[in-house]
Amino acid sequence: MKRRVQITTGAFEEPYETDCIYDDTSSRLIIKWVEQHEGDTNKSIYDIYFDKELGIATITRKGDITSKLVFDTGKRTQGLVKTPYGNIVVDIITDYITVPSVLSPKFEICYDMAQGEGSLIKNTFSLNLLLQNL
Repeated sequence: MKRRVQITTGAFEEPYETDCIYDDTSSRLIIKWVEQHEGDTNKSIYDIYFDKELGIATITRKGDITSKLVFDTGKRTQGLVKTPYGNIVVDIITDYITVPSVLSPKFEICYDMAQGEGSLIKNTFSLNLLLQNL
């Protein structure tokens, strides 16, 4: 089903609103969308896969920057970010993952990320389902 969403993350000052493919079953949640911010020449394609039984989320990005980040509140994970300047391996410490419900229309991941022995960077990724369906 297509849904309208608003995405908020520490990477951008303003929320980003777009349409997504939203597929929710009893065992998993899949959300897919395309982003192209003002000034960008190319689009980025995003996929979220959330395994409800394991409580693990994976966010994949394809475009000029490609990444695969795994979020698991039970353990420290690693992700890979491929940029035009080289590959970056990051450590991820997930604080929490929330999924949309009747109480809240929001998919949210709060986490810390670090490269090597560098300092932790706190971020919250939030995808808010808007009321109108497409």
